[in-house]
Amino acid sequence: MLVDKDKPFYNVTQVSEILQISADRLRTYDEEKLVVPTRQAKGNKRLYSELDVEWLKDVRAIIAKERMNIYSFKLMLNVLAYISDKEFEELTKNNANNDIWDIFARIRKNPNFDKLKNF
Repeated sequence: MLVDKDKPFYNVTQVSEILQISADRLRTYDEEKLVVPTRQAKGNKRLYSELDVEWLKDVRAIIAKERMNIYSFKLMLNVLAYISDKEFEELTKNNANNDIWDIFARIRKNPNFDKLKNF
């Protein structure tokens, strides 16, 4: 069975458990526009898609590995947005032994990147 990875499905509690973070931390990511969950019409509850969860896993990985704060991460997203695909490929090749570039590649491919760049 194919799953629509962009379909809002997970609630705050589920995403918090998957990411092993508090609901407050998830709310901070929402407030900082690192993710834009879908809002249910009834009750204005936040719902997240599989792509949102994958995105947040990568966001958390980079923030943790590079010891970034949210502001620094947003700046890094803007830099990634202005690097051409060709330049990015070259940077990735030159940093092949650094797994952070694999995460950068996933971030650039995730639809959330296009939604959230240029904060």
